[in-house]
Formats: sequence, structure tokens, C-alpha cells
Amino acid sequence: MANDDRFGELEELSSWELVNDDQDIRGWPVLSPNGNDYGTVEDMLVDKEKEHVAAVRLSDNRLVATDNLEIRDNDVIYHNDRAAVRIVYAKVRRPRT
Repeated sequence: MANDDRFGELEELSSWELVNDDQDIRGWPVLSPNGNDYGTVEDMLVDKEKEHVAAVRLSDNRLVATDNLEIRDNDVIYHNDRAAVRIVYAKVRRPRT
């Protein structure tokens, strides 16, 4: 898993409100399909133009695109092969004032 440098203008989720609170995965463990531990989701990062969560920041500050993640009941699986994962973006509302 490498840090993804394609993210430039993303905002932390604290400036936004999730449309569905059940999609808040901050604090959840991130694992490989084989069970290797990559750490925990420290923050969720919002694409301001598209108004959805585009990436997560892990506890070691690595950024991971949400299209590489599979959200399960109590953990998140990181997939190298995006074709194996159905992408479901967490929608957000306008920034909080």
C-alpha cells in the first residue's frame, strides 16, 4: 500500500456532514483481504466539487482512495484490484458553517 499523491484539494470530514451516519468509518481497522493490518482510519477526506468522500487518511498518515476500500460490518478491506470491489461513495452535505 503506497501513499496516493493524486489528492490535492480534499477537506477533512469535520467540515462536512455525512448524509448517512452509518458510513462513518473513522476508527475502523483497515485490513488486506488476507488479514494483514494496515492500521485504522484516522479521517475521511471530502472531494469538495463532487461532494463525496474520495479518500481516507490512515493512522500512519497514508492516504487511500475510497475506490480501493470495501466497507464491511466492523472493518474495512483494502483491495489492490479495484475491479473486485463495487464502489459506493459516502455522500456528504454542504460544508458546515
